[in-house]
Amino acid sequence: MQKIVTFLAAIMVAFTAFLIWPQKDQSEGFGDAETPDPNETASTDATPDDSPESEPVEPEPFELTLIHTNDTHTVMDNIARRASLIEEIRGASTHHLLLSAGDVTSWEIGRKAQDSLANAVFMNHLDYDGMVLGNHEFDLGEGVVDHGPLSTYVKNAAHPVLGANVDFSQDQFLEPYADYSYTDAPVDGRINKGFVQTVGDEQIGIFGITHYKEVVTVPGDVSFADYTEAAKQAVAHFESIGIDKIVALTHIGVGHDRTLAKEVAGIDVIIGGHSHVTTNPPNHIGDTLVVQTGEYDTNLGELNVVFDEAGKIVDHSGKLHPTKNAEIHPDTARVQELFDEATALGIISYEDFIGHVIKAGELDTYEAFIK
Repeated sequence: MQKIVTFLAAIMVAFTAFLIWPQKDQSEGFGDAETPDPNETASTDATPDDSPESEPVEPEPFELTLIHTNDTHTVMDNIARRASLIEEIRGASTHHLLLSAGDVTSWEIGRKAQDSLANAVFMNHLDYDGMVLGNHEFDLGEGVVDHGPLSTYVKNAAHPVLGANVDFSQDQFLEPYADYSYTDAPVDGRINKGFVQTVGDEQIGIFGITHYKEVVTVPGDVSFADYTEAAKQAVAHFESIGIDKIVALTHIGVGHDRTLAKEVAGIDVIIGGHSHVTTNPPNHIGDTLVVQTGEYDTNLGELNVVFDEAGKIVDHSGKLHPTKNAEIHPDTARVQELFDEATALGIISYEDFIGHVIKAGELDTYEAFIK
């Protein structure tokens, strides 16, 4: 009897425990599953995305301003006005380059030593991005018997010097600075065929060609190859490394520039010199723009171009700014004063000029020396 009572008591305890045990919602199933967080969103991987497809983003066109000079021939009477114009144009554009199409030195061959040094100083101060050698850079005579002065300009230039079709191998003064290559970035104080300039997020291929067919002077131990072939090689090089925006700095004359534009595909802009003429508006030869500013620092050139995604110019505008009409900004006025004082450089020695001015390549040093 006692066993029956014990058995019934056990059944009652178990039944009571069953009644008071917390019950799970039937929707939860079994096991250790937790109650879902109402703030969590269930996966919808299997649900099709009904959101509309986003519109493709059109690439932004690339706008570039090319500031350019040619055949200045050490005429610096308006150097401060040129500096002011350059700063104005730079301030109004996001992407810009300052380039020279050559003949920066004077017709007066006897002044070549002073001219070469003065141009190095002032072009460095104006922050040129590159230049091509013009025919008058190579003039000899009137006591100038070698290219020592030109080599001084090259080694002190704070910008690339270009000559894609020029052979310097027989000239003891220029050969040490000639690399005969295309560089993937600007290399200062060297003579190269061309270089890649990064502007913003874009890369610009820049090369330079020149020729020498003067009858009154001689170029010394320097020779010139066919510039058309040199241009074709330059374009082929840049295109082979994926560059589709190409600028040629030329010192061959505007007629030859126009012929070059027709014969060599792939050049977007030709900034030329040698003819001493103006192109206003820019000449449009096929897909190539051709520009020159005239002579003797009379004008500063401004060419604005717009490239599409494929590197083709889809819009452009060009103008020539007469330097004599520009206002001299206070921060560029000292440039003119320094040039005026530099006209008296004949009273100091060549060695002093190099030692105190050119080695530093800065107007601060120049100014201190003048004082």
